[in-house]
Amino acid sequence: MVDMTNQIVTKDFFEKTINIIAQNTSFSYSTIALNGIKMQLSKEFNFLKDIHIKGKSVDVDKTINNIGKNELRNFFRKVIDMVGPNYLKILLAQKLNPKSLMYLENIGLRFG
Repeated sequence: MVDMTNQIVTKDFFEKTINIIAQNTSFSYSTIALNGIKMQLSKEFNFLKDIHIKGKSVDVDKTINNIGKNELRNFFRKVIDMVGPNYLKILLAQKLNPKSLMYLENIGLRFG
């Protein structure tokens, strides 16, 4: 069994968010939308330079494992708020790997 890390959970979060947005639009739009959000938040969260989104593929560098839980929680909250808090939380609660969901709840994000 794999221990959950910031890297694994962030990758899962981005992949599921891309899929959720693409359900009502397209994968190309969802990729553009998340890259736009990433760009808007990049000054506040320096670790975003280590996350690369290309199509359906998300690559998260392992250096994100050095980020503290408060900073990571604040980042996820901002992304969720930008996409649509109720909409995204409900769908993420259904689609995230249960271990990722538990990890996010343990750092202070509530989905239910």
